[in-house]
Amino acid sequence: MTTAAGPDRRVRRRAARPARRRPGNVLVGLVCNLAVLALALATQASVEWTLILVLWLNALLFAVARMSSRTILAAFLISFFLLLLGREITVDFFRYETSQAPPGQTTHLQLCLTLSLLGIVLGAIMMETWRMWKQAANERQGAGDGGGRPERHGGSVLADPSIVRFLFWVTLILSLISVGLRARYVLANGYLSYYTEFSDLEDASGSMYGLRRIEVMAPLMLTIHLGLFPPRRQVTVAFVGWSAYLSLSLLTGQRGTFVGGLVIMIAYWIVRARQDPSGTWRIGRAGRMVGAIAVPLIAVALTVVESARGVGAVASDTEGRNPVLQLLYGQGVSSTVVRNAYTYADFIPKDWYTGEFLHSGLPARLLGYEVYHGNTVEHALNGGSFTHAFAYTLLGPQYLTGRGTGSSFIAELFYDYSYAGVLVGGIVYGAVCIWACTLVKGQPLRNGLRLVIVPTLLWAPRGSASGFLSTWLTPSVVVALVSVTVLSLAAALLREAGINQRGRRRRLAVPSAAEAYR
Repeated sequence: MTTAAGPDRRVRRRAARPARRRPGNVLVGLVCNLAVLALALATQASVEWTLILVLWLNALLFAVARMSSRTILAAFLISFFLLLLGREITVDFFRYETSQAPPGQTTHLQLCLTLSLLGIVLGAIMMETWRMWKQAANERQGAGDGGGRPERHGGSVLADPSIVRFLFWVTLILSLISVGLRARYVLANGYLSYYTEFSDLEDASGSMYGLRRIEVMAPLMLTIHLGLFPPRRQVTVAFVGWSAYLSLSLLTGQRGTFVGGLVIMIAYWIVRARQDPSGTWRIGRAGRMVGAIAVPLIAVALTVVESARGVGAVASDTEGRNPVLQLLYGQGVSSTVVRNAYTYADFIPKDWYTGEFLHSGLPARLLGYEVYHGNTVEHALNGGSFTHAFAYTLLGPQYLTGRGTGSSFIAELFYDYSYAGVLVGGIVYGAVCIWACTLVKGQPLRNGLRLVIVPTLLWAPRGSASGFLSTWLTPSVVVALVSVTVLSLAAALLREAGINQRGRRRRLAVPSAAEAYR
């Protein structure tokens, strides 16, 4: 994640200058590649899966080499591995499963993963190249004008810090109530009830529906607050409150919300640590130790949540095995989605599934589409959602009880556009990951819109291909943006009116020179 500081030419030159390859990075990359090859030889893994793992590894090394500007890309690639590669690696390298998938499915999956990874890296490089070209053009224009371009202070009017901070805490407190009610219901009635009875209950209750709409606003209010670059103390307090919300969301079984929220906090802390020369944001030894301990604990917690939900591989057929392989196998179920979507493509209801964002939020209201919720036949057949259509095709009556198969951006792209769509979709995701990593001082609303899509980006390997567009087009998000803008503008006008009023009072209180002489 990177920042732009307006008139500081040195900052722009450093951002535009290509990163120098450090000998340490090259050595680490060489060692990692040799380790993967040695593991493949020792386990007699197939050449195809070894090459895909090497491709993924080098994509991750590419992201880590410039962590400050590629934080979201690195997180996305880790999610890609856990959700799409983990199961295949445990099966091919460690013989975790004895049954063999049809060869046609395996070849299709391997080709899709290769095209997607190539597209992701290509998209990231294209976005960085375009950004460096744009920064160089701005510098040339600034030199021609005799100075740098002036910094835009959009945050002073469009997002007043006090207004944003107040709205964030209001939405967070109400969101804690909303997610608390949902967690209590799920713990009492089971995970599957969240997709059946609770959905109808929430729609029927005006207060619960209102709390849920406010809960949708909370992530954007957090990211706008962060986009104003507040001091560390305010950020720390906000993160404590947000962590409480994420913990409650995990009790509902929604792991994507939890992981995405954590990545937002980690990525933001990295950018502030990189841009603050005084070291205020630097993570000390104690912080690094806490992080090292927290990573395995979070992994265990995610596995426990999946087991407690009563669905999935972790809950059914992997108990008593190696816990690391169990985690990788259980989380990598999305590769099965890509396989089965290829096999059952002719049975899935025909629709344009990458246009799912048109069936919810503002587009649905403007186009007159009915918005469906929960696991229903109407949602599966007419909702434009690959997640529901695919689950209904595979599970039949079980789908109506709340069960699902999940989705994958790769499966949706292939269904709509074949292999070319998988490559182009990877390019789009790589570019968006880099774009989401760029925070600009003085543009808090844009910063907020960048950060708020991080959870849907990271969940794309198991979710909708156009989920980040759906996030932007949610009515609650639009209401949040309008509220921040209107209230901040009103506050600015009131301050200006107060300053003018005090100025007039001073002029009336101080006599003129002629009056004083008389």
